[in-house]
This record gives sequence, C-alpha cells and structure tokens, in this order.
Amino acid sequence: MSVEVCLLGPVELRVGGRTAALTGAPQRVLLARLALAGGRVVPVGELIEALWEGEPPANALGNLHSYVSRLRRHAGGDVIRREPGGYRLVLPDGAVDIGRVERLVAAAGRQGDEQAADTLAEALGVWRGDPLSGVAGRLSFAPDVARLAEWRRHLREEFLDRRVAAGRGAEALPEIEACATAEPMRERPHLLWMRALHQTGRTAEALAVARAFRDRVVDGHGVDPSPALDELRQRILGADPTLRPAVRAPRAARPDRFFGRRDEMAVLRKALSDSRVTTIVGPGGVGKTRLMSEALTGDELVVELAERSVPDDVGAAVAGALGLRAAPRGAVAAVAERLGGSAVVLVLDNCEHLLAAVRDLVAQIVSRCPRVRVLATSRQRLGVPGERVLRLGPLPEEDQVALFCDRAALLRAGFSPDARSRELAAEVCRLVDGLPLAVELAARREAVFGLAHLRDRLGAGLQVLDPARGGDRATAVAATVEWSYQLLDPAARRLLDRLAVCRGGFGLEALPYFADGAEPLLAELVDASLVVCDLSAGPPRYRLLDTVRHVGLAHLGEDLAAARDAHARWMLDFVTELVERQRRRNPHTSPALRRELGNVQEALAWLGDRDEGARLAAWAAVAGSDAPDPGLTAQLVRCAPPAVVSESDALRAVAAGTGEWLTSNLDEAERLLHAALAVLPAGHPVRGPAILIRISSSMFAGRAGDVRADALRLRDEPGASGWVRVTGLCCAALMDAYNGDAAAGMRWLKTYEKELTGGSDDGFEPFTRGELLAASDPVAALACYEESLRRTTRAGLDYTANIARTGRAAVLIRLGRHDEAADACREAIAAVRAAGMTAQLWTLLRLTAELLADRGDHAAAAAIVAAADADPYAPAVMGPDRDRLERLRAAGALPAADAADFALARLQQGAGKDAAAP
Repeated sequence: MSVEVCLLGPVELRVGGRTAALTGAPQRVLLARLALAGGRVVPVGELIEALWEGEPPANALGNLHSYVSRLRRHAGGDVIRREPGGYRLVLPDGAVDIGRVERLVAAAGRQGDEQAADTLAEALGVWRGDPLSGVAGRLSFAPDVARLAEWRRHLREEFLDRRVAAGRGAEALPEIEACATAEPMRERPHLLWMRALHQTGRTAEALAVARAFRDRVVDGHGVDPSPALDELRQRILGADPTLRPAVRAPRAARPDRFFGRRDEMAVLRKALSDSRVTTIVGPGGVGKTRLMSEALTGDELVVELAERSVPDDVGAAVAGALGLRAAPRGAVAAVAERLGGSAVVLVLDNCEHLLAAVRDLVAQIVSRCPRVRVLATSRQRLGVPGERVLRLGPLPEEDQVALFCDRAALLRAGFSPDARSRELAAEVCRLVDGLPLAVELAARREAVFGLAHLRDRLGAGLQVLDPARGGDRATAVAATVEWSYQLLDPAARRLLDRLAVCRGGFGLEALPYFADGAEPLLAELVDASLVVCDLSAGPPRYRLLDTVRHVGLAHLGEDLAAARDAHARWMLDFVTELVERQRRRNPHTSPALRRELGNVQEALAWLGDRDEGARLAAWAAVAGSDAPDPGLTAQLVRCAPPAVVSESDALRAVAAGTGEWLTSNLDEAERLLHAALAVLPAGHPVRGPAILIRISSSMFAGRAGDVRADALRLRDEPGASGWVRVTGLCCAALMDAYNGDAAAGMRWLKTYEKELTGGSDDGFEPFTRGELLAASDPVAALACYEESLRRTTRAGLDYTANIARTGRAAVLIRLGRHDEAADACREAIAAVRAAGMTAQLWTLLRLTAELLADRGDHAAAAAIVAAADADPYAPAVMGPDRDRLERLRAAGALPAADAADFALARLQQGAGKDAAAP
C-alpha cells in the first residue's frame, strides 16, 4: 500500500490514497521532522527538541517512543525505522511532495519555454497552501517554513518567466501584475512586468514601471536597484527582438497517420531528456524526419538544412530562425551568444551533407549554452562528444503492411485490406526493404498496377516506384540513395558498388576479395547508413538494402564482371572450406551454408558453364546434402551436363544427381551419379560423397544388392572420410532390416564393428541400430532414435535428424503411444517439407496413415496410401512395411487437398482421442 507525506500545505500522511487521522500535534511534528530530513537519520535529541522546544518532560524518551509507535500504526512498521542514535523515514522517491516538486523543476530545466511553463505549473499545483501548516508556528520549523515559502515564490516567478519567454506575455500579464503589486520591493516580478508589457506593445507603461520601481527602492532603502533593471530598460529602448519572440503555434497534426516506432519514440524522448546532443541516424527514406516531427511539441527551434549547400549556410540558417539580422562576429558566435542560458531544443534536420559545419556549430553551442539541447537527423552521426545516436531501421512487418494499406486506401476507394491483400502487401513491403518512403511510393503504384502485378514487377527488378521524370530524394527511392552515395569518399563508393553483387549479406572475411584495406571504408558505409550491420548473433553480419543494391549495380557498368568474379572466388573458397569442415562433422557447417545460401546461388548463376561453376556446384551439393534447401536443390538439378566426358562434366553430374536424389527422381539420380563415378578417378575428393548419395538413392529404389556393393566400394575408397564409410556400411545393414531380416543387419554391423567404432559420432549409427531394433525391441529402438536426434541436432545435420524423427514416429505408433506419435508426425512432416525431402515426406505420410487407421480413421488412411501409390516420387516399400500398407488400402478417392495438408488436418481432428478413451 502506497504511503505519501505532504508538507507543502497542511502536514498530512496519506496511506493508500486516503488521509490518515493523525491525533494531536506531536504526530504531525514527528512526521514533518522525519520527512524534511530526506531519508537521513534524525537524532533523538533533535526530535525531542522539535516536540517540546527546550522544555521536555521527565519521560520525554518514553513519550517519543509512544508517538513513533502510533505513527507506525498508520504508516506501517517498515516506514519508520529505528537506527543507531535516532529514527529514519524510509519511503520511495516521490513519496514526499517536496521530492515530487524537485523532480518536476529539474525536468523543466531541460525543456523549452512552452513545455517548461506547463511543467512548472504542475509543480506549483502540488502546493495545497502555506507550507508545514499545523506545525509552522514552532520555532524549530521556522527556517524550513521560510525556505519553502521563498522557493514557492521563486518557482512562481520562474513559471511566469517561461511563459513570457514563450511569447505568452499577454496571458501571463494579470498574474505578473498581481505578484508585483503584492511585493512592491521585489525586483524580479517588476522585471517580468516590464517584459510582459513591452511584449504586448505597451512599451511606455513598461518604462513607467521601471521608473516607479527605481524611485520606490531609492526612497525606501537609499540604494539603487540591481543592474538588471537598467539593462532591461536599455534593451526595451533598443527594440531588442528577443524581447518579443514569435509565438510558435502548436505543432500542426499531419493529415496522414503515423505508424509504428513506439519503442524508438520512447528511446528518443528519454534521450532528449537525458542527453545534450541526440542524432537520429538511418538510411534515406527510413523516416528520420517523420519520427523527429512526431516527437516535437511545437516549442522547439527547427532548422531545415536539406536545401542548404554551403557550410557557412548552417550558422546563417540558425541565425535566421532566431531572428538575427546581422552577425558581425560570425553566425555561429552570434547564435551561441543569442541562445546563451536559454533552455531551448535546437532541431537540425538533414545534416549529412554539411557534417563538418554542423559538427562545429553544435560543439560551440553545447560548450557555450549549458541549457540548450540539440536534436539532429542525419544519415551519419555528427561525431561530437557526448552524442547519443538513435539508429533507425526498416519498420516491423506489421507496421509496414498497416502503412501500405492505409496509403493505398487513400488513393483508391476500392482497395480492401482483406487477408489476401495484406498477404500480398507484405510481399511488396519485403521487396522494398520495409523503408517507409518506399512503402508509401509502392502504395501509390498499387492504384496503377494492382497488388499482384505490383509485386511481380518489383520482384522482377523493375523500377516502378520512381517517377518517369525527375524526382527528388523525398519522392524517389533511387534519388534518396544516390544523394547519400554522392557524399561518400570515392574509394568507399567503389567498395559499395562491388558489394552490391552480394546477395543476402556478407561478413568481414569477404572484404579482401573486393578491396584491399576495406575495413575503414566499410565503417564509413555503415556510418552513412548505406550498409546495415547486425551484431545480434555470432560474428558481425553486413548487408545492403535492396534499394541500395540496385543503385550500386547500376553504377558498376563495365566493372560488373570483375565484381562478380571476385564474389565467385569468395564463394569457391567458402564452399571448399565448408566441405573440409563437413569431413570433420563440424557443427557450424550447415549454419554457415544457410547464412551464405543467397551468395552461393548468386555465384552459381554467374559462373554458369565455366569450370569454376562445376566445382562450386559439386562442392555446394556435397556441403548442402546434410541440410538441403529447396531453392539450391532446384538450381543443382539444372546443372546436369548433356554428356559426361570431362572432370567438369562429372562434377556437374554429381551436383545434378544430388539434386535429383533430394527430389526423389531416383532413376535420373542413378544415371547421373553412375556417369560421374565412371569419370572421377579413385581418391578424388568428390567420389566418396557421390558414392554415398548413390547408396541413398538405391535404398529408396529398393536395390539392396547395389547398396551393399557400393558400401564395400566406399569402405575402400581412399578419399572418403570416416563418417562417410560408416554411413555406407550402416545403409547396407538398413536394407536387411527393410527387407524383414533385422538379424542379418545386426550381423553385418558386427562384421564391421571395427570400422564403426570411432569412425563417426554424427548420429547415423544409433539411427541404424534403432531401425534394426524397431520390430523386436521398440523401447530400445526409441532410445536409439533419441540418441541420434541428440547427436544430429548438436552437429546441425538436418538430413539425418529428419530420418531419425521419422523412425521415432514409427516406433511411437507401434508402441501405441498415439498422442506422442501424432506430435512426432506433425513435427517431422514440417521439418522434411521445409527441407524439400520428398521421399522422407512420403515415408512419414504412410506412417501417419497407419496412425490414423489405429485411431479408427480408415478412410483418411486409405486416401493417403492411395496418394502415395499415385506419386512416382514416393519411395519403394519393402518387407513388413508392404504388408502393413496393404491392409490400409481400400477403394476410395484421393485427398482433395495436398496429401501432407490433408494428413495434418486429420491428425488435428483426432487430437486427444487417446487421452479421452476409457
């Protein structure tokens, strides 16, 4: 329950928002003295003096303890604590009204005049009357009463001063006149009265107030007023323009809605409160100026620099905003002198092309004007001491789509933001990097092309957002990027252009392929908001927004081929290293490939029919077989050579054969791999992986003899790594299990136990044992599958993990643990679909059919089996599996939907049936 102490008026204790009924003056005296100490220990002697003012009773100490006890009953035992030598009031910040006022006054000191006046009005509103009312008559409180009363007068004068400074002299005049009349010998109210009168055009009356005050002080005290009176009089006579500031109208609300940036707005407002200099930094079109304008209150001094082109124009622009007509000692010095001790927020918008001049201006203002705060927007940070940088990136997707739909609806009455429109809008927004400017321009084009065609044209790289003629950096995406580009050092421009060939980003290791000594240039590009840096995970990752990439590619011209060759060399070295990592089963292999997948595909497309392209395709196929990607797989399939004669032909055949195997086109995979292995010599580093892929293809086709022959061939292959040999031997044992003779498979493993021991720790060997034990000891098999999953997940081996998931689901079905099996099927189906593993998907769907039949959904089971029978890419069924599936077949229609979607839907419909069964 909250506890508050009120001293600025009658002394009160509030508990839970209600005033506690303090009986008698002693409790109020005790509460006031403890609260005034500000959390410090108050000695017992000081409390006794406050209570009895030099005439304590004989049992004063006992009475004090009694008063404390009664006060604790109201406030709580933890609020008043006994400390060595005295007592202490323990309350959170702001629980005493004096503390609340102090915080408001401190906040006002950091604000502009208009906002500060509002804050000080709030502070004055905390007062409920004369301070310490109820105990103020006691001598021990006299200094406190005098201090608080003077503080109140000072705050009222400061409040009125800020209103006059904000140009609100006419509104403040009645209250100022009342203060001056009430205290005829107090100088500050009279100075405020003079300023307010002059501000409202009553200059003669202002000068009369000065004369009357001077006469009164001289006659009453025989001394002259302070120099401030004469100084103000001279400024009035000299028509000082700062005494009549322009009244700034409240910030006009823009007609278009502002979306998102809630977190950034909170950070910006805190930075404006805590920091002397704050710079909003980000690429062109990201919304720096809009965020700034949304944060303004209308009380700031805003200077737009976009149209200024000469460094000297910076100081002149600020001087002009201040109403300075002449600056004999230079504009910067004049601005600093005029701002002086004023509490002003100076806003400098679009600083990137005048950085040196802005930096000099801001540095001088910060050093010479202690109450001025600066807010700047720029594509680069200013680089002044103490600068707080707020970097803006693209909007979150939800806000991108909301912005697009809002603007599109304004431009076309028939636009409907339904689910399909929002889905297409999200694709459009992704294609323009989610930059607010680009999103708004795309929304304008929706009225011309419609959403679907707009998405297709953007996806094809057509520049449909820029105007047909001209266009400046506020209305055209390319123009805003070009503006930043032209501000770069020439070497940084060249690096940016060359980096534009990267797709999906790059790391620091890529830089030497594009330029020598490139790290300082990269830092300049990041500072200029043309390269985005991600430090959230692992080593730093950099990327160009697509809008920047398009501009960079356009600049390359004749240098495009050289840049793409450099990029391809990087990818060749990268994939070669990946294959070496894969030989050691390094767990970072698959994540590294996924990270550079876009670059691998870009290099493959560029190298085409060159020998380097053949090498890259083969190495990418080998490295990607553990964690297949559908896009890369499709690209590999297209590498197939018309004939296999040379080593390059063989490498292309390995790549294409791997792709055909992953898509379950097993006959074509066998043809290509057979042709490649006939050409590649023994010991070639690609032979071992190629033989292993042919083994897998033969397994799906049900050719047990070919699997065993290749396993023995792989065992003797000189260039094969240990895990490749182990996997081949395990595949031969698996064929025995799939043909119904698990014991033969166990004997095979026993025969080659020496090769299996220590040859691999990647999870395939425990998966194999799980398959061999599944029929005879499903509980032990389940443990093997889970061990395989543990190892493969740790090593990042998606392919082996997915087949282990398949085996685990099968055992759970045969153990009758149907709810667990349903969860396992759903998880595995999602994983193999994402990887494009067609054969494994059909194996899982057949298992799902078994599960559905066990649950009584025989029609759905029959439909799934029929769909598998109708698909030539479904793997062959052998041994006991053939008999199980035969029992599920029945006359019936194929699923109307995709078989996997159909299976998942039927699993969902049957969720929980086992748990509900008696």
